[in-house]
Amino acid sequence: MSAPVTIRPVLPDEWARWREIRVRMLRDDPASFATRWEDAAAEHDETWRDWVGAATGERRILFAAESDGRWLGVVAAFVRIDPREAQLMSMWVDASARGQGIAEALIRAVGGWAAERGCETVFLFVQEANIRAHRLYERAGFRPTGARRPTGRGRAGFKLVLSAPVEGLLAES
Repeated sequence: MSAPVTIRPVLPDEWARWREIRVRMLRDDPASFATRWEDAAAEHDETWRDWVGAATGERRILFAAESDGRWLGVVAAFVRIDPREAQLMSMWVDASARGQGIAEALIRAVGGWAAERGCETVFLFVQEANIRAHRLYERAGFRPTGARRPTGRGRAGFKLVLSAPVEGLLAES
Protein backbone atom coordinates (compact mmCIF):
# COMPACT_ATOMS: atom_id res chain seq x y z
CA MET A 1 0.00 0.00 0.00
CA SER A 2 1.40 3.40 -0.95
CA ALA A 3 1.69 6.31 1.44
CA PRO A 4 -1.08 8.93 1.38
CA VAL A 5 -0.63 12.07 -0.70
CA THR A 6 -0.73 15.40 1.13
CA ILE A 7 -1.32 18.71 -0.63
CA ARG A 8 0.59 21.46 1.14
CA PRO A 9 2.06 24.91 0.52
CA VAL A 10 5.67 25.05 -0.61
CA LEU A 11 7.84 26.77 2.02
CA PRO A 12 10.30 29.57 1.17
CA ASP A 13 13.31 27.43 2.09
CA GLU A 14 12.18 24.80 -0.43
CA TRP A 15 13.13 26.97 -3.40
CA ALA A 16 15.74 24.45 -4.60
CA ARG A 17 13.14 21.66 -4.63
CA TRP A 18 10.74 23.91 -6.55
CA ARG A 19 13.48 24.73 -9.05
CA GLU A 20 14.33 21.04 -9.45
CA ILE A 21 10.72 20.02 -10.10
CA ARG A 22 10.05 23.02 -12.35
CA VAL A 23 13.10 22.32 -14.52
CA ARG A 24 12.18 18.63 -14.59
CA MET A 25 8.59 19.28 -15.67
CA LEU A 26 9.78 21.57 -18.46
CA ARG A 27 12.30 18.96 -19.59
CA ASP A 28 9.89 16.00 -19.37
CA ASP A 29 6.76 17.73 -20.76
CA PRO A 30 8.02 20.67 -22.84
CA ALA A 31 4.94 20.92 -25.05
CA SER A 32 2.71 21.41 -22.01
CA PHE A 33 4.19 24.73 -20.91
CA ALA A 34 4.90 28.15 -22.39
CA THR A 35 8.20 28.45 -20.49
CA ARG A 36 11.16 26.75 -22.12
CA TRP A 37 13.40 24.35 -20.22
CA GLU A 38 16.48 26.23 -21.44
CA ASP A 39 15.24 29.48 -19.91
CA ALA A 40 14.29 27.98 -16.54
CA ALA A 41 17.51 25.97 -16.25
CA ALA A 42 19.57 29.14 -16.84
CA GLU A 43 17.92 31.12 -14.02
CA HIS A 44 20.12 32.09 -11.07
CA ASP A 45 19.46 30.77 -7.58
CA GLU A 46 18.46 34.26 -6.45
CA THR A 47 15.61 34.30 -8.98
CA TRP A 48 14.27 30.99 -7.64
CA ARG A 49 14.65 32.13 -4.00
CA ASP A 50 12.75 35.33 -4.78
CA TRP A 51 10.02 33.56 -6.75
CA VAL A 52 9.34 30.93 -4.08
CA GLY A 53 9.86 33.44 -1.25
CA ALA A 54 7.16 35.71 -2.71
CA ALA A 55 4.63 32.86 -2.70
CA THR A 56 3.62 33.49 0.91
CA GLY A 57 -0.02 32.70 0.32
CA GLU A 58 -1.26 36.28 0.51
CA ARG A 59 -1.36 37.00 -3.25
CA ARG A 60 0.63 34.05 -4.59
CA ILE A 61 0.91 30.40 -3.53
CA LEU A 62 2.75 27.24 -4.56
CA PHE A 63 1.39 23.82 -3.64
CA ALA A 64 3.14 20.45 -3.68
CA ALA A 65 1.50 17.03 -3.67
CA GLU A 66 3.79 15.02 -1.44
CA SER A 67 4.02 11.35 -0.51
CA ASP A 68 6.83 9.92 1.62
CA GLY A 69 8.79 13.14 1.13
CA ARG A 70 8.57 12.92 -2.68
CA TRP A 71 6.83 15.65 -4.65
CA LEU A 72 4.44 13.95 -7.08
CA GLY A 73 2.87 17.14 -8.41
CA VAL A 74 2.88 20.90 -8.11
CA VAL A 75 0.74 23.90 -8.95
CA ALA A 76 1.04 27.66 -8.57
CA ALA A 77 -1.64 30.33 -8.28
CA PHE A 78 -1.88 34.06 -7.87
CA VAL A 79 -4.54 36.72 -7.42
CA ARG A 80 -4.93 38.66 -10.65
CA ILE A 81 -5.24 42.45 -10.99
CA ASP A 82 -8.98 42.10 -10.45
CA PRO A 83 -9.06 40.72 -6.86
CA ARG A 84 -12.14 38.64 -7.71
CA GLU A 85 -9.96 36.55 -10.04
CA ALA A 86 -7.17 34.06 -9.45
CA GLN A 87 -4.92 32.33 -11.97
CA LEU A 88 -3.84 28.70 -11.80
CA MET A 89 -0.49 28.01 -13.46
CA SER A 90 2.44 25.61 -13.67
CA MET A 91 0.35 22.51 -12.90
CA TRP A 92 2.24 19.27 -13.28
CA VAL A 93 1.94 15.69 -12.00
CA ASP A 94 4.73 13.15 -12.35
CA ALA A 95 3.93 10.61 -15.07
CA SER A 96 4.16 7.76 -12.54
CA ALA A 97 1.43 9.36 -10.39
CA ARG A 98 -1.05 10.44 -13.07
CA GLY A 99 -4.58 9.09 -12.95
CA GLN A 100 -4.60 8.92 -9.12
CA GLY A 101 -6.56 12.12 -8.43
CA ILE A 102 -3.51 14.24 -7.60
CA ALA A 103 -4.23 16.87 -10.26
CA GLU A 104 -7.82 17.18 -9.05
CA ALA A 105 -6.60 17.58 -5.45
CA LEU A 106 -4.18 20.31 -6.55
CA ILE A 107 -7.01 22.11 -8.38
CA ARG A 108 -9.18 21.90 -5.23
CA ALA A 109 -6.29 23.34 -3.19
CA VAL A 110 -6.10 26.31 -5.55
CA GLY A 111 -9.89 26.68 -5.40
CA GLY A 112 -9.82 26.71 -1.59
CA TRP A 113 -6.98 29.20 -1.50
CA ALA A 114 -8.78 31.45 -4.02
CA ALA A 115 -12.03 31.25 -2.02
CA GLU A 116 -10.19 32.31 1.16
CA ARG A 117 -9.07 35.44 -0.71
CA GLY A 118 -12.57 36.27 -1.89
CA CYS A 119 -11.94 35.28 -5.51
CA GLU A 120 -14.97 34.26 -7.56
CA THR A 121 -13.28 32.88 -10.69
CA VAL A 122 -10.09 30.95 -11.45
CA PHE A 123 -8.48 31.30 -14.88
CA LEU A 124 -5.75 29.25 -16.52
CA PHE A 125 -3.94 28.87 -19.82
CA VAL A 126 -3.68 25.43 -21.40
CA GLN A 127 -1.70 24.52 -24.47
CA GLU A 128 -4.13 23.98 -27.33
CA ALA A 129 -2.48 20.66 -28.25
CA ASN A 130 -2.56 19.29 -24.68
CA ILE A 131 -5.80 17.29 -24.98
CA ARG A 132 -5.23 15.34 -21.74
CA ALA A 133 -5.03 18.60 -19.78
CA HIS A 134 -8.14 19.95 -21.53
CA ARG A 135 -10.09 16.89 -20.39
CA LEU A 136 -8.79 17.18 -16.83
CA TYR A 137 -9.71 20.85 -16.57
CA GLU A 138 -13.15 20.28 -18.10
CA ARG A 139 -13.85 17.49 -15.58
CA ALA A 140 -12.81 19.93 -12.83
CA GLY A 141 -15.32 22.55 -14.07
CA PHE A 142 -13.24 24.81 -16.32
CA ARG A 143 -14.73 26.04 -19.58
CA PRO A 144 -13.15 27.88 -22.54
CA THR A 145 -13.53 31.65 -22.41
CA GLY A 146 -13.10 31.92 -26.18
CA ALA A 147 -9.72 33.65 -25.81
CA ARG A 148 -6.70 32.16 -27.59
CA ARG A 149 -3.13 33.46 -27.36
CA PRO A 150 0.22 32.60 -28.96
CA THR A 151 2.13 30.15 -26.79
CA GLY A 152 5.06 32.42 -26.20
CA ARG A 153 8.69 33.13 -26.83
CA GLY A 154 10.41 30.39 -28.80
CA ARG A 155 7.30 28.22 -29.02
CA ALA A 156 4.92 27.40 -31.83
CA GLY A 157 1.22 26.98 -31.22
CA PHE A 158 -1.46 28.56 -29.09
CA LYS A 159 -2.79 28.40 -25.57
CA LEU A 160 -6.45 28.67 -24.65
CA VAL A 161 -7.87 30.57 -21.71
CA LEU A 162 -10.22 28.57 -19.48
CA SER A 163 -12.13 29.71 -16.41
CA ALA A 164 -14.20 28.18 -13.63
CA PRO A 165 -16.23 29.54 -10.74
CA VAL A 166 -14.33 29.00 -7.48
CA GLU A 167 -17.21 27.18 -5.80
CA GLY A 168 -17.22 24.61 -8.61
CA LEU A 169 -13.58 23.74 -7.91
CA LEU A 170 -14.11 22.82 -4.29
CA ALA A 171 -16.25 19.72 -4.71
CA GLU A 172 -14.63 16.30 -4.91
CA SER A 173 -15.37 14.58 -8.22
